[in-house]
Amino acid sequence: MSQLGMQMPGAQRSRAGSPNVYAGLMLAAVACLLTALIFVMVAGSRVGPGGSLMGAFRLHTDGRLDLGR
Repeated sequence: MSQLGMQMPGAQRSRAGSPNVYAGLMLAAVACLLTALIFVMVAGSRVGPGGSLMGAFRLHTDGRLDLGR
């Protein structure tokens, strides 16, 4: 009978999907990656030329290299 989509009277109900262990691990991995990204951004802003995070990616059009020291 179940081949035709009919339910038997004593059959168990199907449960809705819920987050499992792997979803929790994925959430933890994303949180760790975001934390690492924030640490890298803070460190980059401390060592970057001019105290800017994106200062290291500036193009040097005049031919000299400025390390910000």
